[in-house]
Amino acid sequence: MSITFSQGKLQADERKTILQAVQKQTKATALQAIRPVLSGFLEAEVTAKLGREKGAPRQISSTERPINWACACCGCADANQFTRDGHYRRSLETGWGHLEDLQVPMLECQQCQHDVICSFTILEKYQRFWLDLDQDVLFSSGLCQSLREISQRWSATLEGNVGLRTINERINQIEPLVAQAHHEPITDVPTVVQLDGIWLTIQSQSDKEKPDRRKRRRKKRTGKRVVVLVALGFWNDGSGRREILDWEIAKSEEHTEWERLLNRLWERGVRPEQGLEMVVRDGSGGLGEALALVYGSTVLEQRCLFHKLRNVAEKARSELKGEEKREERKQLLEQASAIYQAESAAQARERLVHWAQHWRERAPQAVATLERDFEQTLVYYSLPSVTREWIRTTSLLERTNRQLRRKFRQAVTFGSRKGAEVAIYLQVQRLHAYWTDESWWETSHALYFDLGNLDP
Repeated sequence: MSITFSQGKLQADERKTILQAVQKQTKATALQAIRPVLSGFLEAEVTAKLGREKGAPRQISSTERPINWACACCGCADANQFTRDGHYRRSLETGWGHLEDLQVPMLECQQCQHDVICSFTILEKYQRFWLDLDQDVLFSSGLCQSLREISQRWSATLEGNVGLRTINERINQIEPLVAQAHHEPITDVPTVVQLDGIWLTIQSQSDKEKPDRRKRRRKKRTGKRVVVLVALGFWNDGSGRREILDWEIAKSEEHTEWERLLNRLWERGVRPEQGLEMVVRDGSGGLGEALALVYGSTVLEQRCLFHKLRNVAEKARSELKGEEKREERKQLLEQASAIYQAESAAQARERLVHWAQHWRERAPQAVATLERDFEQTLVYYSLPSVTREWIRTTSLLERTNRQLRRKFRQAVTFGSRKGAEVAIYLQVQRLHAYWTDESWWETSHALYFDLGNLDP
Protein backbone atom coordinates (compact mmCIF):
# COMPACT_ATOMS: atom_id res chain seq x y z
CA MET A 1 0.00 0.00 0.00
CA SER A 2 1.41 3.39 -0.99
CA ILE A 3 -1.38 5.45 0.63
CA THR A 4 -0.51 7.63 3.61
CA PHE A 5 -3.24 8.65 6.06
CA SER A 6 -3.04 11.71 8.30
CA GLN A 7 -3.91 11.57 12.01
CA GLY A 8 -6.64 14.19 11.80
CA LYS A 9 -9.95 14.19 10.00
CA LEU A 10 -9.53 13.88 6.25
CA GLN A 11 -10.28 17.07 4.38
CA ALA A 12 -12.07 17.17 1.02
CA ASP A 13 -9.02 17.15 -1.28
CA GLU A 14 -7.10 14.66 0.86
CA ARG A 15 -10.07 12.30 1.02
CA LYS A 16 -10.52 12.60 -2.73
CA THR A 17 -6.86 11.77 -3.35
CA ILE A 18 -6.99 8.71 -1.10
CA LEU A 19 -10.22 7.39 -2.61
CA GLN A 20 -8.90 7.82 -6.14
CA ALA A 21 -5.72 5.97 -5.20
CA VAL A 22 -7.77 3.14 -3.69
CA GLN A 23 -9.91 2.89 -6.82
CA LYS A 24 -6.83 2.84 -9.04
CA GLN A 25 -5.09 0.14 -7.02
CA THR A 26 -8.28 -1.90 -6.76
CA LYS A 27 -8.70 -1.89 -10.52
CA ALA A 28 -5.06 -2.83 -11.07
CA THR A 29 -5.34 -5.66 -8.53
CA ALA A 30 -8.52 -6.93 -10.15
CA LEU A 31 -6.85 -7.04 -13.58
CA GLN A 32 -3.85 -8.84 -12.11
CA ALA A 33 -6.20 -11.42 -10.57
CA ILE A 34 -8.18 -11.91 -13.76
CA ARG A 35 -5.17 -12.71 -15.94
CA PRO A 36 -4.20 -16.04 -14.25
CA VAL A 37 -7.86 -17.07 -14.05
CA LEU A 38 -8.33 -16.70 -17.81
CA SER A 39 -4.98 -18.32 -18.54
CA GLY A 40 -5.89 -21.21 -16.26
CA PHE A 41 -9.13 -21.88 -18.14
CA LEU A 42 -7.29 -21.73 -21.48
CA GLU A 43 -4.75 -24.27 -20.24
CA ALA A 44 -7.54 -26.49 -18.90
CA GLU A 45 -9.24 -26.52 -22.31
CA VAL A 46 -5.95 -27.48 -24.02
CA THR A 47 -5.52 -30.31 -21.53
CA ALA A 48 -9.05 -31.54 -22.24
CA LYS A 49 -8.53 -31.40 -26.00
CA LEU A 50 -5.18 -33.21 -25.94
CA GLY A 51 -6.28 -35.70 -23.29
CA ARG A 52 -3.05 -35.31 -21.32
CA GLU A 53 -1.68 -32.99 -18.67
CA LYS A 54 0.96 -30.39 -19.35
CA GLY A 55 4.39 -32.08 -19.43
CA ALA A 56 2.96 -35.55 -20.12
CA PRO A 57 4.46 -37.32 -23.18
CA ARG A 58 2.47 -37.52 -26.39
CA GLN A 59 0.94 -40.95 -27.02
CA ILE A 60 1.70 -42.28 -30.48
CA SER A 61 -1.19 -44.41 -31.65
CA SER A 62 -2.64 -45.64 -34.91
CA THR A 63 -6.12 -44.81 -33.57
CA GLU A 64 -6.97 -41.21 -34.27
CA ARG A 65 -8.42 -38.94 -31.60
CA PRO A 66 -10.30 -36.31 -33.63
CA ILE A 67 -11.14 -32.92 -32.07
CA ASN A 68 -12.65 -29.72 -33.45
CA TRP A 69 -9.25 -27.99 -33.65
CA ALA A 70 -7.26 -28.49 -36.83
CA CYS A 71 -3.84 -27.73 -38.28
CA ALA A 72 -3.77 -24.54 -40.36
CA CYS A 73 -1.58 -26.21 -42.99
CA CYS A 74 -2.40 -29.90 -43.43
CA GLY A 75 -5.85 -29.88 -41.85
CA CYS A 76 -5.02 -32.64 -39.38
CA ALA A 77 -7.54 -32.84 -36.51
CA ASP A 78 -5.95 -35.76 -34.61
CA ALA A 79 -5.15 -34.67 -31.03
CA ASN A 80 -2.47 -37.37 -30.86
CA GLN A 81 -0.50 -35.36 -33.44
CA PHE A 82 -0.59 -32.09 -31.50
CA THR A 83 1.91 -30.86 -28.91
CA ARG A 84 2.10 -27.75 -26.79
CA ASP A 85 4.23 -25.02 -28.32
CA GLY A 86 4.47 -22.27 -25.74
CA HIS A 87 2.27 -19.20 -25.64
CA TYR A 88 1.63 -15.94 -27.38
CA ARG A 89 0.64 -12.79 -25.60
CA ARG A 90 -2.36 -10.66 -26.47
CA SER A 91 -4.35 -7.81 -25.02
CA LEU A 92 -8.05 -7.96 -24.25
CA GLU A 93 -10.69 -5.39 -23.41
CA THR A 94 -12.87 -6.49 -20.51
CA GLY A 95 -15.49 -5.00 -18.23
CA TRP A 96 -12.77 -4.58 -15.58
CA GLY A 97 -10.53 -2.65 -17.96
CA HIS A 98 -7.72 -3.16 -20.47
CA LEU A 99 -5.92 -6.47 -19.90
CA GLU A 100 -2.32 -6.72 -21.14
CA ASP A 101 -0.08 -9.76 -21.71
CA LEU A 102 -2.69 -12.49 -21.47
CA GLN A 103 -0.87 -15.79 -22.15
CA VAL A 104 -2.69 -17.86 -24.77
CA PRO A 105 -1.48 -21.47 -25.31
CA MET A 106 -0.24 -22.55 -28.74
CA LEU A 107 -0.17 -26.02 -30.34
CA GLU A 108 1.98 -27.47 -33.07
CA CYS A 109 1.09 -30.21 -35.53
CA GLN A 110 3.75 -32.94 -35.60
CA GLN A 111 2.83 -33.99 -39.12
CA CYS A 112 3.88 -30.71 -40.75
CA GLN A 113 5.27 -28.59 -37.86
CA HIS A 114 2.72 -25.82 -38.44
CA ASP A 115 0.44 -24.09 -35.96
CA VAL A 116 -2.91 -25.52 -34.93
CA ILE A 117 -5.94 -23.24 -35.05
CA CYS A 118 -7.29 -23.24 -31.50
CA SER A 119 -10.87 -22.05 -31.11
CA PHE A 120 -11.08 -21.52 -27.37
CA THR A 121 -14.46 -21.53 -25.65
CA ILE A 122 -13.77 -18.46 -23.49
CA LEU A 123 -11.68 -16.50 -25.98
CA GLU A 124 -12.57 -15.75 -29.57
CA LYS A 125 -9.74 -15.39 -32.03
CA TYR A 126 -9.05 -11.85 -33.31
CA GLN A 127 -11.75 -10.37 -31.09
CA ARG A 128 -10.72 -7.22 -29.23
CA PHE A 129 -13.56 -7.30 -26.70
CA TRP A 130 -14.30 -10.09 -24.26
CA LEU A 131 -17.80 -11.52 -23.94
CA ASP A 132 -18.72 -9.52 -20.82
CA LEU A 133 -18.66 -6.32 -22.88
CA ASP A 134 -20.84 -7.93 -25.55
CA GLN A 135 -23.31 -8.78 -22.79
CA ASP A 136 -23.05 -5.32 -21.27
CA VAL A 137 -23.88 -3.55 -24.53
CA LEU A 138 -27.11 -5.56 -24.90
CA PHE A 139 -28.07 -4.79 -21.29
CA SER A 140 -27.36 -1.08 -21.72
CA SER A 141 -29.09 -0.73 -25.08
CA GLY A 142 -32.16 -2.51 -23.71
CA LEU A 143 -32.29 0.15 -20.98
CA CYS A 144 -32.39 2.80 -23.74
CA GLN A 145 -28.85 4.06 -23.29
CA SER A 146 -27.60 5.73 -26.45
CA LEU A 147 -24.57 4.63 -28.45
CA ARG A 148 -22.76 7.77 -27.33
CA GLU A 149 -23.47 7.09 -23.64
CA ILE A 150 -22.23 3.50 -23.92
CA SER A 151 -19.17 4.65 -25.88
CA GLN A 152 -18.25 7.21 -23.22
CA ARG A 153 -18.58 4.65 -20.43
CA TRP A 154 -16.54 2.03 -22.27
CA SER A 155 -13.86 4.58 -23.16
CA ALA A 156 -13.55 5.57 -19.49
CA THR A 157 -13.37 1.95 -18.31
CA LEU A 158 -10.87 0.85 -20.96
CA GLU A 159 -8.89 4.10 -20.85
CA GLY A 160 -9.03 4.40 -24.61
CA ASN A 161 -11.34 5.59 -27.33
CA VAL A 162 -14.22 3.29 -28.34
CA GLY A 163 -16.08 4.49 -31.43
CA LEU A 164 -19.82 4.58 -32.01
CA ARG A 165 -19.51 2.17 -34.93
CA THR A 166 -17.84 -0.38 -32.67
CA ILE A 167 -20.70 -0.16 -30.18
CA ASN A 168 -23.30 -0.38 -32.94
CA GLU A 169 -21.66 -3.48 -34.42
CA ARG A 170 -21.69 -5.21 -31.04
CA ILE A 171 -25.43 -4.55 -30.74
CA ASN A 172 -26.35 -5.48 -34.31
CA GLN A 173 -24.55 -8.83 -34.10
CA ILE A 174 -27.74 -10.31 -32.57
CA GLU A 175 -29.64 -9.84 -35.84
CA PRO A 176 -29.88 -13.66 -36.30
CA LEU A 177 -31.92 -13.78 -33.08
CA VAL A 178 -34.30 -11.22 -34.59
CA ALA A 179 -34.79 -13.38 -37.69
CA GLN A 180 -35.44 -16.39 -35.47
CA ALA A 181 -38.03 -14.46 -33.44
CA HIS A 182 -39.95 -13.64 -36.62
CA HIS A 183 -40.21 -17.25 -37.80
CA GLU A 184 -40.12 -19.69 -34.87
CA PRO A 185 -43.44 -21.55 -34.39
CA ILE A 186 -45.89 -20.35 -31.74
CA THR A 187 -47.16 -23.50 -30.06
CA ASP A 188 -48.92 -21.81 -27.13
CA VAL A 189 -51.45 -19.60 -28.92
CA PRO A 190 -53.04 -16.71 -26.96
CA THR A 191 -56.78 -16.29 -26.63
CA VAL A 192 -56.74 -12.66 -27.76
CA VAL A 193 -54.40 -10.69 -30.01
CA GLN A 194 -54.26 -6.90 -29.95
CA LEU A 195 -52.97 -5.04 -33.02
CA ASP A 196 -51.75 -1.48 -33.39
CA GLY A 197 -49.09 0.62 -35.15
CA ILE A 198 -46.37 2.96 -33.86
CA TRP A 199 -44.29 5.31 -36.00
CA LEU A 200 -40.52 5.86 -36.09
CA THR A 201 -37.87 7.32 -38.41
CA ILE A 202 -35.25 5.35 -40.35
CA GLN A 203 -32.52 7.00 -42.40
CA SER A 204 -32.03 6.11 -46.05
CA GLN A 205 -28.94 6.80 -48.16
CA SER A 206 -29.05 8.37 -51.61
CA ASP A 207 -26.43 8.56 -54.38
CA LYS A 208 -26.01 12.29 -53.84
CA GLU A 209 -22.97 13.40 -51.85
CA LYS A 210 -22.36 16.37 -49.57
CA PRO A 211 -19.36 17.46 -47.46
CA ASP A 212 -19.46 16.88 -43.72
CA ARG A 213 -18.00 19.16 -41.04
CA ARG A 214 -14.50 17.92 -41.82
CA LYS A 215 -15.02 18.49 -45.56
CA ARG A 216 -15.20 14.76 -46.30
CA ARG A 217 -17.57 13.59 -49.02
CA ARG A 218 -20.47 11.61 -47.59
CA LYS A 219 -23.60 10.08 -49.06
CA LYS A 220 -26.63 12.22 -48.34
CA ARG A 221 -28.98 10.64 -45.82
CA THR A 222 -32.61 11.52 -45.27
CA GLY A 223 -35.06 10.37 -42.61
CA LYS A 224 -38.17 8.47 -43.61
CA ARG A 225 -41.16 7.79 -41.40
CA VAL A 226 -42.20 4.13 -41.16
CA VAL A 227 -44.66 2.32 -38.94
CA VAL A 228 -44.05 -0.67 -36.65
CA LEU A 229 -47.07 -2.96 -36.72
CA VAL A 230 -47.24 -4.76 -33.37
CA ALA A 231 -49.16 -7.89 -32.32
CA LEU A 232 -49.62 -8.38 -28.55
CA GLY A 233 -51.17 -11.59 -27.28
CA PHE A 234 -52.52 -12.54 -23.88
CA TRP A 235 -53.88 -15.75 -22.41
CA ASN A 236 -57.12 -16.57 -20.64
CA ASP A 237 -55.55 -18.72 -17.92
CA GLY A 238 -55.84 -16.30 -15.00
CA SER A 239 -52.10 -15.59 -14.95
CA GLY A 240 -52.27 -12.21 -16.67
CA ARG A 241 -49.64 -13.45 -19.08
CA ARG A 242 -48.93 -11.33 -22.14
CA GLU A 243 -46.33 -11.40 -24.87
CA ILE A 244 -45.42 -9.50 -28.01
CA LEU A 245 -45.91 -12.19 -30.63
CA ASP A 246 -44.43 -10.39 -33.63
CA TRP A 247 -43.92 -7.04 -35.31
CA GLU A 248 -43.40 -5.70 -38.82
CA ILE A 249 -41.64 -2.53 -39.98
CA ALA A 250 -43.89 -1.30 -42.78
CA LYS A 251 -44.25 1.68 -45.09
CA SER A 252 -47.82 2.39 -44.00
CA GLU A 253 -50.87 0.87 -42.33
CA GLU A 254 -52.37 -0.21 -45.64
CA HIS A 255 -53.97 -3.66 -45.77
CA THR A 256 -51.06 -5.12 -47.79
CA GLU A 257 -48.65 -4.27 -44.96
CA TRP A 258 -50.92 -5.65 -42.24
CA GLU A 259 -51.54 -8.72 -44.36
CA ARG A 260 -47.82 -9.55 -44.34
CA LEU A 261 -47.76 -9.57 -40.52
CA LEU A 262 -51.02 -11.51 -40.19
CA ASN A 263 -49.93 -14.13 -42.72
CA ARG A 264 -46.72 -14.67 -40.77
CA LEU A 265 -48.69 -15.08 -37.55
CA TRP A 266 -50.95 -17.60 -39.30
CA GLU A 267 -47.95 -19.55 -40.61
CA ARG A 268 -46.40 -19.57 -37.13
CA GLY A 269 -49.56 -21.13 -35.67
CA VAL A 270 -51.75 -18.25 -34.45
CA ARG A 271 -55.02 -19.73 -35.72
CA PRO A 272 -58.55 -20.26 -34.39
CA GLU A 273 -58.16 -24.03 -34.23
CA GLN A 274 -55.10 -23.52 -32.00
CA GLY A 275 -56.92 -21.30 -29.49
CA LEU A 276 -57.24 -17.79 -30.98
CA GLU A 277 -60.72 -16.38 -30.29
CA MET A 278 -60.60 -12.60 -30.69
CA VAL A 279 -58.66 -9.77 -32.31
CA VAL A 280 -58.76 -6.25 -30.84
CA ARG A 281 -57.97 -3.41 -33.23
CA ASP A 282 -58.47 0.30 -33.85
CA GLY A 283 -60.62 1.72 -36.64
CA SER A 284 -57.95 1.44 -39.33
CA GLY A 285 -59.60 0.33 -42.56
CA GLY A 286 -56.40 -1.32 -43.78
CA LEU A 287 -56.20 -3.59 -40.74
CA GLY A 288 -59.87 -4.55 -41.02
CA GLU A 289 -59.43 -5.50 -44.66
CA ALA A 290 -56.32 -7.55 -43.89
CA LEU A 291 -58.11 -9.41 -41.08
CA ALA A 292 -60.94 -10.26 -43.43
CA LEU A 293 -58.49 -11.64 -46.01
CA VAL A 294 -56.44 -13.74 -43.57
CA TYR A 295 -58.91 -14.80 -40.85
CA GLY A 296 -62.29 -14.14 -42.46
CA SER A 297 -65.08 -14.60 -39.91
CA THR A 298 -63.30 -17.31 -37.92
CA VAL A 299 -62.38 -14.96 -35.04
CA LEU A 300 -64.27 -12.24 -33.21
CA GLU A 301 -63.22 -8.70 -34.10
CA GLN A 302 -63.40 -6.09 -31.32
CA ARG A 303 -62.98 -2.39 -32.05
CA CYS A 304 -60.77 -0.66 -29.50
CA LEU A 305 -62.70 1.50 -27.04
CA PHE A 306 -59.60 3.56 -26.32
CA HIS A 307 -59.41 4.77 -29.92
CA LYS A 308 -63.19 5.20 -30.12
CA LEU A 309 -63.37 7.38 -26.98
CA ARG A 310 -60.28 9.30 -28.06
CA ASN A 311 -62.03 10.20 -31.32
CA VAL A 312 -65.12 11.26 -29.35
CA ALA A 313 -62.91 13.48 -27.16
CA GLU A 314 -61.39 15.16 -30.21
CA LYS A 315 -64.84 15.99 -31.57
CA ALA A 316 -65.97 17.24 -28.18
CA ARG A 317 -63.00 19.61 -27.94
CA SER A 318 -63.89 21.13 -31.31
CA GLU A 319 -67.59 21.50 -30.44
CA LEU A 320 -67.38 22.47 -26.77
CA LYS A 321 -64.54 24.96 -26.94
CA GLY A 322 -63.15 27.13 -24.22
CA GLU A 323 -62.16 26.83 -20.60
CA GLU A 324 -65.71 27.58 -19.49
CA LYS A 325 -66.90 24.33 -21.11
CA ARG A 326 -64.11 22.18 -19.72
CA GLU A 327 -66.34 20.62 -17.07
CA GLU A 328 -68.99 19.94 -19.69
CA ARG A 329 -66.49 18.11 -21.90
CA LYS A 330 -65.40 16.07 -18.87
CA GLN A 331 -68.99 15.03 -18.16
CA LEU A 332 -69.55 14.03 -21.79
CA LEU A 333 -66.51 11.74 -21.79
CA GLU A 334 -67.25 10.24 -18.38
CA GLN A 335 -70.77 9.40 -19.43
CA ALA A 336 -69.56 7.98 -22.74
CA SER A 337 -67.06 5.78 -20.93
CA ALA A 338 -69.78 4.60 -18.52
CA ILE A 339 -71.67 3.11 -21.47
CA TYR A 340 -69.06 0.36 -21.68
CA GLN A 341 -69.31 -0.42 -17.98
CA ALA A 342 -72.71 -1.99 -18.62
CA GLU A 343 -73.32 -5.59 -17.58
CA SER A 344 -74.56 -6.62 -21.02
CA ALA A 345 -74.58 -5.47 -24.62
CA ALA A 346 -78.32 -4.69 -24.40
CA GLN A 347 -77.74 -2.45 -21.40
CA ALA A 348 -74.88 -0.70 -23.25
CA ARG A 349 -77.22 0.04 -26.17
CA GLU A 350 -79.78 1.54 -23.77
CA ARG A 351 -77.13 3.75 -22.21
CA LEU A 352 -76.03 4.92 -25.65
CA VAL A 353 -79.59 5.98 -26.50
CA HIS A 354 -79.90 8.06 -23.31
CA TRP A 355 -76.41 9.54 -23.74
CA ALA A 356 -77.06 10.48 -27.37
CA GLN A 357 -80.39 12.16 -26.52
CA HIS A 358 -78.68 14.22 -23.82
CA TRP A 359 -75.69 15.40 -25.90
CA ARG A 360 -76.82 15.38 -29.54
CA GLU A 361 -77.88 19.05 -29.59
CA ARG A 362 -74.67 20.38 -27.98
CA ALA A 363 -72.12 17.95 -29.52
CA PRO A 364 -73.63 16.29 -32.61
CA GLN A 365 -70.29 15.26 -34.12
CA ALA A 366 -69.15 13.60 -30.91
CA VAL A 367 -72.43 11.68 -30.72
CA ALA A 368 -72.19 10.63 -34.37
CA THR A 369 -68.64 9.42 -33.80
CA LEU A 370 -69.65 7.15 -30.92
CA GLU A 371 -72.72 5.84 -32.75
CA ARG A 372 -70.67 4.97 -35.84
CA ASP A 373 -69.77 1.23 -35.81
CA PHE A 374 -71.03 1.06 -32.22
CA GLU A 375 -71.92 -2.63 -32.49
CA GLN A 376 -68.29 -3.50 -33.29
CA THR A 377 -67.27 -2.06 -29.91
CA LEU A 378 -69.59 -4.47 -28.05
CA VAL A 379 -68.08 -7.72 -29.33
CA TYR A 380 -66.24 -8.30 -26.04
CA TYR A 381 -69.55 -9.22 -24.41
CA SER A 382 -69.43 -12.41 -26.54
CA LEU A 383 -66.44 -13.68 -24.54
CA PRO A 384 -67.65 -13.72 -20.92
CA SER A 385 -64.81 -16.01 -19.83
CA VAL A 386 -62.13 -13.45 -20.73
CA THR A 387 -61.32 -10.46 -18.53
CA ARG A 388 -63.09 -7.56 -20.22
CA GLU A 389 -60.60 -4.94 -19.13
CA TRP A 390 -57.97 -6.80 -21.18
CA ILE A 391 -59.87 -7.19 -24.41
CA ARG A 392 -62.19 -4.26 -24.93
CA THR A 393 -59.35 -1.78 -25.58
CA THR A 394 -55.78 -1.83 -26.85
CA SER A 395 -54.71 0.06 -23.73
CA LEU A 396 -52.27 -2.74 -22.83
CA LEU A 397 -50.72 -2.40 -26.25
CA GLU A 398 -50.72 1.39 -25.85
CA ARG A 399 -48.64 1.00 -22.67
CA THR A 400 -46.33 -1.35 -24.54
CA ASN A 401 -46.00 1.18 -27.35
CA ARG A 402 -45.03 3.85 -24.83
CA GLN A 403 -42.05 1.70 -23.87
CA LEU A 404 -41.08 1.39 -27.53
CA ARG A 405 -41.50 5.13 -28.07
CA ARG A 406 -39.10 5.69 -25.17
CA LYS A 407 -36.40 3.95 -27.20
CA PHE A 408 -37.43 5.68 -30.44
CA ARG A 409 -37.22 9.11 -28.80
CA GLN A 410 -33.78 8.30 -27.41
CA ALA A 411 -32.51 7.15 -30.81
CA VAL A 412 -34.28 10.03 -32.65
CA THR A 413 -33.64 8.25 -35.95
CA PHE A 414 -32.22 4.83 -36.81
CA GLY A 415 -29.38 4.54 -39.30
CA SER A 416 -30.74 1.39 -40.87
CA ARG A 417 -33.66 -1.02 -40.84
CA LYS A 418 -31.40 -3.62 -39.21
CA GLY A 419 -30.63 -1.24 -36.35
CA ALA A 420 -34.33 -0.57 -35.83
CA GLU A 421 -35.17 -4.28 -35.84
CA VAL A 422 -32.48 -5.06 -33.25
CA ALA A 423 -33.59 -2.14 -31.05
CA ILE A 424 -37.21 -3.33 -31.13
CA TYR A 425 -36.12 -6.92 -30.38
CA LEU A 426 -34.17 -5.81 -27.29
CA GLN A 427 -37.14 -3.80 -26.04
CA VAL A 428 -39.43 -6.79 -26.61
CA GLN A 429 -37.09 -9.05 -24.65
CA ARG A 430 -36.84 -6.50 -21.83
CA LEU A 431 -40.63 -6.17 -21.62
CA HIS A 432 -41.05 -9.95 -21.57
CA ALA A 433 -38.53 -10.15 -18.71
CA TYR A 434 -40.41 -7.43 -16.82
CA TRP A 435 -43.80 -9.07 -17.34
CA THR A 436 -42.51 -12.42 -16.05
CA ASP A 437 -40.62 -10.91 -13.07
CA GLU A 438 -37.26 -11.95 -14.51
CA SER A 439 -34.03 -9.98 -14.27
CA TRP A 440 -33.17 -8.00 -17.41
CA TRP A 441 -29.53 -8.34 -16.40
CA GLU A 442 -29.75 -12.13 -16.61
CA THR A 443 -32.02 -12.10 -19.67
CA SER A 444 -29.75 -9.77 -21.65
CA HIS A 445 -26.66 -11.79 -20.72
CA ALA A 446 -28.41 -14.96 -21.85
CA LEU A 447 -28.97 -13.45 -25.32
CA TYR A 448 -25.22 -13.73 -25.95
CA PHE A 449 -25.37 -17.48 -25.37
CA ASP A 450 -28.56 -17.78 -27.43
CA LEU A 451 -26.65 -16.19 -30.31
CA GLY A 452 -23.84 -18.70 -29.88
CA ASN A 453 -26.32 -21.59 -29.93
CA LEU A 454 -27.53 -20.51 -33.38
CA ASP A 455 -24.03 -20.93 -34.79
CA PRO A 456 -22.10 -23.18 -32.41
